[in-house]
Amino acid sequence: MKNVKAVAEKIAENRVALQIEVEAERVDAALERAYRKVVREVNVPGFRKGRVPRRIIEARFGKEILYEDALEELIPQAYMEALAQEKIEAIDQPEVTDVQIEAGSPLRFRAVVDVMPEAELGEYKGLKVEKEIEKVEESDVDHMLEHLREENAELVAVERTQVQQGDFVLIDYEGYVNGQPFSGGAAKGVTVEVGSGRFVDGFEEQLVGAEVGSEVEVRITFPESHPDDALRGKEALFKVKVHSIKERRLPELDDEFAADVSDAESLEALRAQIRSELEASARSRADEEVREKLVRMVTDASTVQLPKVLVERELDGMVNDFLRNLRYRGIDPERYLASANLTEASLREEFRPNAERRVKTEIVLQTIARREGITVSPEEVEADIERFVAASGDKEAARRRWDTPARRASIEHGLLVEKAVNLLVENAEVEEKEVPSRGHGHHHHHHHDEDEDLSEPGHEHEHDHGDDEEHDDEHGG
Repeated sequence: MKNVKAVAEKIAENRVALQIEVEAERVDAALERAYRKVVREVNVPGFRKGRVPRRIIEARFGKEILYEDALEELIPQAYMEALAQEKIEAIDQPEVTDVQIEAGSPLRFRAVVDVMPEAELGEYKGLKVEKEIEKVEESDVDHMLEHLREENAELVAVERTQVQQGDFVLIDYEGYVNGQPFSGGAAKGVTVEVGSGRFVDGFEEQLVGAEVGSEVEVRITFPESHPDDALRGKEALFKVKVHSIKERRLPELDDEFAADVSDAESLEALRAQIRSELEASARSRADEEVREKLVRMVTDASTVQLPKVLVERELDGMVNDFLRNLRYRGIDPERYLASANLTEASLREEFRPNAERRVKTEIVLQTIARREGITVSPEEVEADIERFVAASGDKEAARRRWDTPARRASIEHGLLVEKAVNLLVENAEVEEKEVPSRGHGHHHHHHHDEDEDLSEPGHEHEHDHGDDEEHDDEHGG
């Protein structure tokens, strides 16, 4: 299929007018398709439905009926081709004017659109930055070992017959408010960890000292924050029967334990293994922080005219993500906003500085990519899609999900940004220094602050495509 003819002209700082022409053959083919569609829908006396000749339709309803249909197909296609051909990055819907269409002639129209602005870049090569690598302490290794012990603890039946703090107690209970049973107030065969605070405040403490096989009375007051309106602030009496007690035994920290939980032969070897994992993750955290620092530095050093439409779109995405996150956590967004005295509008304003920051960063990195001639090949995008597909259970479905023009554009964009950040890192003067551990040895910590910079590829721009499913950081980088 021959491409369209397009002439681009810059009419303002970030606005481009495209004069677009589509060859006559394509116009005629589209008109023929339009006729085939319309003929199925119209009724003309004396003709069977679907059999009305085209000239009769044109005479009766005017050629416009076919032109409208053909344009609906031709304009978006031709416009997208013109953008690709002229390498124009549009950031909004075009305004289309001056449409000329006639059977047997080329289609001509004008499209005016806002485009990605260029940033005025500050220095972005030779930036000086410190890479702070956290020193892994023995205590970090101990923490991880403790964690492994906890994970491999066993519940063991005990000889004693009296409940103590920390015991796992098997109970039945029946609850009453004002002497009446209430919904959700009774259960059989439940295990309570005494002191875990998973039951209503005060419940677990009152089990301490109870005898196996006996029944105890537990009195509590439901908190004002209780999810069930009917129970808020109410006093309740529970009759609790204690069946058995188990306690949690942690395994001994020895060579046998090491061999059980890992492929290390000895506790020493396991310690060494944990240490090297912690050191690797400290290094990768430090690398990630360097990327974020550099992105921050070059964003600060550059100036950008922020297009309103991009900021608003970023805000749409941030607000949607925020509300969707609440829903995931089982919180009703309406109620949450009301209780926090917020509206969607005030939430937008709260997010605005962050959104502006993200858009600015985005434009700065794209400008660097353009200035440095960084490109992403279709093969690289393909390789990325392959990675996602390979990592997922249902390969067919994954292929369908990832292999769409919108997703491809999004991946390409993510890789472009990633390469721009790589360039900053390669050209920076990085000085390594060791800093004290910030103590996340004991829980697997993924460094991500609220103001996440765009050094995570493939990140963000999913919500442009109205594609709601799990777009969070699709690209682990």
